Amino acid sequence: MRANSEIPTSSSSSSSSPETHNNRKEWWFDDLTVLSPKTIEKAFVALGAYGENNKNPILTRFLLHYLKSAVQKKKPETSKLDYGGLADTAVHGVALLVGRAGFSGRALFWGLRTVSCLGLGRECRGKLERLMGLMMDVATVDDILVSGDGGGVYDVNFVLRLVRVYVESGTSDLGKMKKVGRLVDKYLGEISPDQGLKVSKFLAVAESLPDSARDFFDGVYRAVDIYLESHPNMSSDERTRLCRCLNYEKLTLEACKDLAKNPRIPPRVAMQALVSQQSRLQGRRAIISRHHHHHHHNPKTPSSRASTTPGRAHSAVAEIKAEEASSPPRHAEMDEEEMRLNFQRMQWRVVELEKVCEDMKGRMSKMAKNKGSKSMQSPSHHKHRGLRLC
Repeated sequence: MRANSEIPTSSSSSSSSPETHNNRKEWWFDDLTVLSPKTIEKAFVALGAYGENNKNPILTRFLLHYLKSAVQKKKPETSKLDYGGLADTAVHGVALLVGRAGFSGRALFWGLRTVSCLGLGRECRGKLERLMGLMMDVATVDDILVSGDGGGVYDVNFVLRLVRVYVESGTSDLGKMKKVGRLVDKYLGEISPDQGLKVSKFLAVAESLPDSARDFFDGVYRAVDIYLESHPNMSSDERTRLCRCLNYEKLTLEACKDLAKNPRIPPRVAMQALVSQQSRLQGRRAIISRHHHHHHHNPKTPSSRASTTPGRAHSAVAEIKAEEASSPPRHAEMDEEEMRLNFQRMQWRVVELEKVCEDMKGRMSKMAKNKGSKSMQSPSHHKHRGLRLC
């Protein structure tokens, strides 16, 4: 089939209507969308293409078009369950289209997403999610932002199942895995403001991929910051728990500096990040220093140690260059000095916090003894200030 007959890639991001994608042989697609689901079912049964018997790509294309139209129109006289049989039929047909010319991965993912919100049978839903999960590397964030039925704005469990399918498929293509990593980070950024999103669910998404799926954890940090800003009433323990999904060693220097200055990040978490970042920078410089020292003092003496040290040094240099490419260039000496100052500030912040907490305990003890007296007003003010510092 011609490329211009391809189904739109995303119901939310496509810039043109479905009609512009139908070629002359498919002019009847729109004409049949006015028919009821029962009538379409009878037609597919008569054609021998209902359920698992659907092996016709043209009929599958029509069915996806019909179901998309049904989802958009939301006819009051029909429910999602009325489309269940047709949705199952579409899934069986789509499974045969995987890899075929003229039906791209994005178009396939779009079609499956359309079907996912209808009354699928349990077995067919599992098949659909497996098909979608295996194609997560071609999806966009619009493709996986599916509305939730219960407590949240989005169906996060659905995305978790897709990611699990992709990870468990055992793909050896690291490039594709990193595409999924970038996709998940964008998804986290989109769902973070949701007031119904629990910390446990956020962590489940953030930790659903191996560390190798991300070169840097800056995207996860941004999502964490958005979540903290959108949920201002979280306790210190909850905020600390949320930050456990961050790999401090994979934060860029700029992200780590921002984290250290961020008042929403618990002080002890910021200290851990700074210590980790400082250790990493020192380790890199030590490797490079040993490499240069060996090169200048033993230029012609091969050894087993010499064969491994340059490789590690080149790796460290490459990693530093990659970080520099993602952030404004700075002098190494200035970076190290600023990191040291940030670390000292965090230490003082923790000491101050501990003093405030001790002061609070003393004042609250006095309040308990002098209950009902006017002197309670002053401790109340200090208590509020102490909580803000925490």
